[in-house]
Amino acid sequence: MKHAKGLSAADRDARSQLHRLLKQADGIVHGSLIRMRRRCGNPNCHCATQGRPHESWYLGVTQKRKTRMKHIGKDQEAVVRRWLDADRKARHLLDQISAEAWKRLREE
Repeated sequence: MKHAKGLSAADRDARSQLHRLLKQADGIVHGSLIRMRRRCGNPNCHCATQGRPHESWYLGVTQKRKTRMKHIGKDQEAVVRRWLDADRKARHLLDQISAEAWKRLREE
């Protein structure tokens, strides 16, 4: 069954979910959370003496064929993970909306 605007129930549902997601999200960020392991260069540090490198998180994204990296502190990790999850959900919903648009174009 089609809505008055010609939208299917699946299309309306995806649009509604996207609207709710955008309204409720405290942020959305595109990228990947990357764990880096490095040695600091201090010969007395545990990374040199015990072989345990320092671990830190970075948010990475490729824009215009260049990779950008932003250090993510421990206090920011949970927030960034939530924003990345919101981005994945939004992109999935946009893919559904696009698929419905393709269906409408084929039917016309």
